[in-house]
Amino acid sequence: MNENMASQQPRTDGYFVEVNGIFKQFGTFIALRDISMGVRPGEFVSILGPSGCGKTTLLRIIAGLEPQNSGSVWIAGRDVSREPIAGRGLGIVFQSYALFPNLSVTRNVQYGLRSGSAAQRRLRAMEMLSLVGLADQADKYPAQLSGGQQQRVALARALAPNPSLLLLDEPLSALDARVRIRLRS
Repeated sequence: MNENMASQQPRTDGYFVEVNGIFKQFGTFIALRDISMGVRPGEFVSILGPSGCGKTTLLRIIAGLEPQNSGSVWIAGRDVSREPIAGRGLGIVFQSYALFPNLSVTRNVQYGLRSGSAAQRRLRAMEMLSLVGLADQADKYPAQLSGGQQQRVALARALAPNPSLLLLDEPLSALDARVRIRLRS
């Protein structure tokens, strides 16, 4: 059986996310070589390693933001190796947070919500801001928040569309211990 035929068959191995044989090269630099791993539904997985070892590159490949040179990415039993990020049903928070400075906290959280009325989108944004402990900051702008608060806004925005998978690149580094515990539960 060739690789293309195998990648078309749905998986039933119990993993929600599976990467198989991921290889990524930038010019002559090999960032990832034969990386394979599986994550079961409900698992909280941390990828650890020194700076520059490929952690962010692997997350970008899983998200569909960076193509791998070879290997496959499966999400919910589907080979999504060549699908763009929009087809993968996930949320992502990177180190930079990528908040819009000209939008209020509420509008930043609403940004990813595509369906529902304006009132429904605002309600969902407020639910997520309550979850991360920032409901009282809803009308402020990112520049008026601390780094930890900005990170929580980015997390609320990623959670708002109720993604099936949430990828976090050093997400809890700026959060205080109480917020980390609440979010993990």
